[in-house]
Amino acid sequence: MSDKKIIAGVVVIVAVLWFMGSLFFTRLDSTNDIYLIPAGYEGEIRVNYNVPGAPALEKEGKYDVIPIRNDGTYDTSKPDMEYGLVTDQYYYISEDGRRTTIDEYCIHGIGNGEAGIDSNVIIHIDLEITRTKCSEDYMVFGKEMNHDKDN
Repeated sequence: MSDKKIIAGVVVIVAVLWFMGSLFFTRLDSTNDIYLIPAGYEGEIRVNYNVPGAPALEKEGKYDVIPIRNDGTYDTSKPDMEYGLVTDQYYYISEDGRRTTIDEYCIHGIGNGEAGIDSNVIIHIDLEITRTKCSEDYMVFGKEMNHDKDN
């Protein structure tokens, strides 16, 4: 096989991979949420979607803003959360509105689910936030893993 055929084959393979990759990444959805969590909060967080009479989410650019209440919850009338590449941002917010970024190792995604109330389906996402046990293990496994390590 000549060098020209090998080079042409490599160019074709690279072009096909580039094309397939660009299709994948341009069609990939993102979550795009900003969580505003009361300063110092530690524990579970639940955001409920599709709640009748609850407020819509405000936007900051392409992000939905989710202002978590002091009890760790928030209800919105938005029908559903976004799914896809997780691009969420997490901040502690002080009473005067100052934001402090929360380290990714302090956040554990518990999961999401749904429950029917009458004919309405409420969709929720559950997270867990710590200030004191931030680690890669916490991020992946949550408080249960860290609790087991303490024993």
